[in-house]
Amino acid sequence: MKRFLALLVMLMFCVASGADAVTPKQLERIEQLKKEVVVLFKEGKFDKATPLLNEILAIDPFDKTAARYQAIAKQQVMEPFCKDAADAFQNENYAKAIEVWDKLVKMNPDDRRFAALIETTKNLITDKTTNEMYQHAEQFIKDGDYKSALNELEKILAVRPYDRQARSLYNNAKSNVVDVRTKKHYDQADTYMKEKQYDLAIAEWKKILDIDQTQEAASRYIASAVKEKMGSTYVEAKQAYERGDYITARDYYNRILADNPTDIDVKTMIGRLDDVVKLSLKIDEKGQAGDMMRKALSNYIAVDGNRKASMAGAWFAFQLNPSSLTIAVKGFLELKYVSILSTMEAPVGDMNIVDQYLFAALNHIYEGRYDLAIQECTIVIELQPGNILAWKRLGSGYYAIGKKDKARETWEKALKIAPDDTELKQFIKQIK
Repeated sequence: MKRFLALLVMLMFCVASGADAVTPKQLERIEQLKKEVVVLFKEGKFDKATPLLNEILAIDPFDKTAARYQAIAKQQVMEPFCKDAADAFQNENYAKAIEVWDKLVKMNPDDRRFAALIETTKNLITDKTTNEMYQHAEQFIKDGDYKSALNELEKILAVRPYDRQARSLYNNAKSNVVDVRTKKHYDQADTYMKEKQYDLAIAEWKKILDIDQTQEAASRYIASAVKEKMGSTYVEAKQAYERGDYITARDYYNRILADNPTDIDVKTMIGRLDDVVKLSLKIDEKGQAGDMMRKALSNYIAVDGNRKASMAGAWFAFQLNPSSLTIAVKGFLELKYVSILSTMEAPVGDMNIVDQYLFAALNHIYEGRYDLAIQECTIVIELQPGNILAWKRLGSGYYAIGKKDKARETWEKALKIAPDDTELKQFIKQIK
């Protein structure tokens, strides 16, 4: 602390750039104000130092020293509020956290971070309510009360129409509330599936769709049966695009689609592979840059791929080797992901994207923005599954939002990668 204050005193007496445009009398006033600011900083009276720094900048807007320490003073004033909000958030007192962040918004109307935190926390409140509806729906399904389960799940889907878990449970419940005309076909298809007679089972589900086209469960079962029937082909297709052999992957998926033309996911992936082969039929470049390009495009092709990890992988490949191919891949994905670029940490200076995201994750944890820390660490792990620091910070993010089981699970996965890591062992020991 003493060293910091000594440095601060030295900096405060430095004449700001642009001082030649200031009159001698104004310069004298600036120096006097800086001395007063130093005293206030030593006493920890950052709120009283702020108006003095504002006065300096009103005289000389280019005074970098004043601008820098104005930011420090503002941060010090906000810190107790940030800590209160973080504590409230960690204790799941979301209403209080929102109240404190709302005060910070009023104090700093140009700082968008707090508005984002308020929105995220509001979503968590919704999540809590939604989780209760999930529990009710699952219990209704266990009890065989499918109509009540459908009622709960419809409430969730009204708010979250793209919620996969709710949609899956809804289809499961709906398939049990079937017309008498379709029940016998469901039963017969189930028998055929147990006998691994996939084509016969598919034929029964198609009969159901002829009777009632709204039976989404039948369509889902058909897709599932085709996947089981052609399981090895799905695996080979995925392995092909992950190793960068995009033509072969597309051939496999076309073969699958010929057997099941209703598989929307496969249609989507074929369309994406059509895009990729225009860039390159095959990427077999050795080394880390090649690996990053393949990971970037794999996440683009996969229906459930991590889009942000895809973009980050392309940036990293370009940083590692700015070749014509990495430039092409980066440019292609930047066009595809225009809508999410503004929500991502773009490359900064000479720092590689992995180090940058790890640094950003640590800052997010310090600032109580745990959801963003989790997001950054997940991207790093997608690109570098063996990055222990990313696993540690990911677990810390989960722990901070109260997901202790998830934190322990994360650290245990990391410990399998680095079994001798004493810090990981300590984390796990403390959480048990």
